[in-house]
Amino acid sequence: MTSHEARIRSSEDDFDAEKLLTLRGKLSLTVEREEHGQRLDQFLTRRMGWRSRNSIVHLIDEGKVELQDRSARASRKVRAGESVLVRLPKPKRDRDLEQAGGAGPLTVLYEDEDLVVVDKPAGIPVHPGGRLLHQTVITELHHRYRVYGDPERDIIPKLCHRLDLETSGILVVGKSDQVVAEVGRQLRERETVKEYLAIVHGMMEQDSTVLEAPLGPALHSQVQLRQCVRADGAPSKTGIAVEKRYQEFTLVRLRLHTGRRHQLRVHLQHLGHPIVGDKLYGLDEDFFLAYYEGRLTPEMHQRLMLPRQALHATHLALRHPRDGRKLVLSSPLPQDLAEFLTKIEERPDRDAAGCRR
Repeated sequence: MTSHEARIRSSEDDFDAEKLLTLRGKLSLTVEREEHGQRLDQFLTRRMGWRSRNSIVHLIDEGKVELQDRSARASRKVRAGESVLVRLPKPKRDRDLEQAGGAGPLTVLYEDEDLVVVDKPAGIPVHPGGRLLHQTVITELHHRYRVYGDPERDIIPKLCHRLDLETSGILVVGKSDQVVAEVGRQLRERETVKEYLAIVHGMMEQDSTVLEAPLGPALHSQVQLRQCVRADGAPSKTGIAVEKRYQEFTLVRLRLHTGRRHQLRVHLQHLGHPIVGDKLYGLDEDFFLAYYEGRLTPEMHQRLMLPRQALHATHLALRHPRDGRKLVLSSPLPQDLAEFLTKIEERPDRDAAGCRR
């Protein structure tokens, strides 16, 4: 990561969408004193940590890297103080979004002078990070609300909570630090009601249950961010209610009583009902590695059944941070998940008594 990127992405407090635009298309790097004498490919690999060394060498070979007054090749030694210009191709994700017509405008579920609540699409990150710098929720909101150079009108939107990249649904964004702090307090102290809809593998037998299973890092996993149920983990509690049963799947409503990393996905996998399309906690974690490295095969896509995890934040109730009135927000199941349900055969004789239909 370059120092320029670090300043942009180190925290939400100093995030600046206007500066972030300078990273689109090209990147200008200055060689520091301690970097003098490094091979060009090694220098760029360290500075551009989101790209592999092979992809860096490929950029150099394609003529997309320029030195100040010398020709660029992978083995060339860089000099302290010189500039290195990298012309970046558009990320595959950005190209795919453009082919699909772009991320599209964010759907606003609620807005006032303190809050804006959006219906986040799947596949759109909430905040720039790693390799996903553009077409994020918070970037879009910065473009919408920031008025640079006019403190009286300038609004700096900040996330009150987060959703995974592939999870869709309700996302609350505050327009001031005070609002973010108060909504965050309500979330931490469990004064809110957060519910999700998920499509899981298999028919869940119990109509409803509350699962209390502690969560912690999966130490033996190939994927560092993977979590698992473990006796010494953090207390974690999820309410689960069947909405509808199908021959090989179940639509469930989940209530989040605690907010651990990947809690819903891990708890459902622990019960033997992983979420459809979940590459990390579904069929095999090798699917996640293949996805991350861009080598998912057609057969893998077919086994996943959906290009994203079938998890949607559908309901959130909280107190308004300014006047304390109750806000109840809802988001219906998005089109891709609704269409998946129409394609799978329903098994009405196994519907749970009293389940919502």
